[in-house]
Amino acid sequence: MSISVVEVSGEKVKAMWDKRLIEIFYDICIKEILKGNRLGGDASLGWNPIKRYVDASDDWWESRLKVVSKAQKFRTSGIDFEFEWKLDQMFMRVVAT
Repeated sequence: MSISVVEVSGEKVKAMWDKRLIEIFYDICIKEILKGNRLGGDASLGWNPIKRYVDASDDWWESRLKVVSKAQKFRTSGIDFEFEWKLDQMFMRVVAT
């Protein structure tokens, strides 16, 4: 389970993301993508299939971590194998040129 703190109407609230909620979120994303509702992405990101995490340059991470320091855990943490196929559905047509 992943827990993050977000601010809602000036109040800090804990958001708890268990596997069930993550799967629901992925399913919603996939439905929206299939309807053609896809935002542009950051072309400086890649995927490391061996380590199974998002791969980006040190400069990219340094700039993002200045804004959200708690994102550090995502720099080297892998994606749950159970959800990898859903992420493939979400990003299979995304190509950096």
